[in-house]
Amino acid sequence: MRSRRTALRGAAVVVTAAAGAVAVPAAAAAYAATGQVPYSCTIFGTTFDYNATVTLTAPATAGVGDEVTVEADFSNLPGVAPVPVNKWTTSGSLTLSGAQTGSVDITVPEKAGPIPPYGEVPIGTATGTFTIGAAGDVKIAPGDLSILADAGAQATIACAPKGTPEALATISVGATGGPSVSVNPPSVAQGGGITLSGAGWQPGAVDVALCDANGAQCAAGDLTGVSASVDAGGELTGSATVAGSAATGSRTVVITQGAVSKSVALRVTGDAPPPTGECEGQDAEQCDEQKINLIVNGGPLTMAREAGEVDLTPVTLNGTEQTATGDLREVTVVDARGGTAGWSLTGVLSDFSAVAGTKIPAGNMSWTPSCTPGAGSSTAVPGSAGALDPATAATLCSAPDGAGQIVGGTFTAGAGLNLKVPPVTGAGQYTAVLTLTLS
Repeated sequence: MRSRRTALRGAAVVVTAAAGAVAVPAAAAAYAATGQVPYSCTIFGTTFDYNATVTLTAPATAGVGDEVTVEADFSNLPGVAPVPVNKWTTSGSLTLSGAQTGSVDITVPEKAGPIPPYGEVPIGTATGTFTIGAAGDVKIAPGDLSILADAGAQATIACAPKGTPEALATISVGATGGPSVSVNPPSVAQGGGITLSGAGWQPGAVDVALCDANGAQCAAGDLTGVSASVDAGGELTGSATVAGSAATGSRTVVITQGAVSKSVALRVTGDAPPPTGECEGQDAEQCDEQKINLIVNGGPLTMAREAGEVDLTPVTLNGTEQTATGDLREVTVVDARGGTAGWSLTGVLSDFSAVAGTKIPAGNMSWTPSCTPGAGSSTAVPGSAGALDPATAATLCSAPDGAGQIVGGTFTAGAGLNLKVPPVTGAGQYTAVLTLTLS
């Protein structure tokens, strides 16, 4: 299980913004423009500026109903992170205005480092797709971004444009455009055949897939015996058989040629099973059952801490032992793995040291941990109160294994701190680092 570490003094991990690029239909000219987009980015309550150079590419023209892919290339993030960045994932949006409004989700595939401390972080090209819904000029501009960075501990960097960015691309949309496609029959039983036809395609081959009602999650084995091509005049003809195992209900046949994609609805039916349950013994046309499925995907085990450092109460030497107190910055643990394994959050403290070289031993610090599960979360247990030292990890908070039961949720942990300052201690400012490890 991977460990994640953070420290009381903290380290700001900086990542940047991104926007999208338009995949261009084969028959359309590409349009690309570059502009400067100032962003304000925030991590752990710290704000910094990122002046991005963005190149946005889009089709110059398109038709209503066309699906286009947008593409935006971003300049590197300035090198401000004081720790290595191991990997990072960027997501965000583009904004649409003019004849069509709304937003387009964009993503950049995960990138891996490590990027050295204070090294520039490459963002690269983000992509997204949307369907043209109205005739006229559709303008595209960069929008918000979010970067999930891993620098030993995960951190989210939220970036928003300063003001309203100007559009970097405009698509001229006609009332109709692009190739067409139709399927016959529009409803077919499992194991049945379909024929395809259309016009306005480029001569050559096309790809045919059977997907869900939204044109996503295409299953390779749902169509068999596929034969489809486009002649010299742009006429599409083809045929295929719907597999007997293909899912029934509202589906979509998706035709793809290069960057151009068109879809047409198809309903797949099957042999109705005998009525069961509450419908048993009733007419199948008057009583029906629907099976409802759900997929729950597990997430990571992560932690994040409240921004800032811990300042203990100052003490004044008077010949006797003094006591400085304070509170640990709140730490949030999220267990989204969806399993039965528990976890442990432990800390190791270094000695307190001053610029002059004098020290206060780590063992003079004691803590009283606290740990609170969030609403609906499983059980968590605070560690024992006691002294800290640089050789032994002390438990701040832990969650036991589920003993066959699922565990997880959100948990907040903290601790009251108590430092004994010996009567013989050099005057000055002392600093120690508490390293927390989640495993």
